[in-house]
Amino acid sequence: MKKLQLLLVLLLLIPLAGCASQPADNDGIAVNDNLETIYNFSHPAPNHATGGQPKKHEVAMLADAGVDMIVNLRSHAEMADIHEAEWATHNHLAYYHIPIAGADDLTEENVKLFHQTLWLNEDKNIFMHCASSNRVGALMALRAAWFQGADTAEALAIGERYGMTSLRKRVEELLNE
Repeated sequence: MKKLQLLLVLLLLIPLAGCASQPADNDGIAVNDNLETIYNFSHPAPNHATGGQPKKHEVAMLADAGVDMIVNLRSHAEMADIHEAEWATHNHLAYYHIPIAGADDLTEENVKLFHQTLWLNEDKNIFMHCASSNRVGALMALRAAWFQGADTAEALAIGERYGMTSLRKRVEELLNE
């Protein structure tokens, strides 16, 4: 079942990848006070921003600030009444949805999909979110350790910079397995 879900996610990502805007100009995201209205907004790297669920008008502000794509880590259930893919498309942003419901979804398969999504779009300005950025930080920590060679301390520091809070204990467990 997990392999079927992964295949379906990959098949859904292929057509969306073609909707991406032009590559970033490598100047990064132009952070302004408007973006700070996004819940838990953070700018941990020149081409990365994180936060909670953006509202429709905030997706437009992200596009205006130079964001090229959105990576949404919220579960399907959390997105039931939110039409973020439409908002992203309307603003000419690539959109990727990798559903992570919680600690049980911090699997090697999901982290690999997240890693590949970021790696294939490393020239883009990316806004990553869940409800608070906790899942973003957890995936960034696991990605750093499992796919980028970071040691545990470095990975945890990266995770915290990207918003990891309550998932830290589970991430530590996974890194120490």
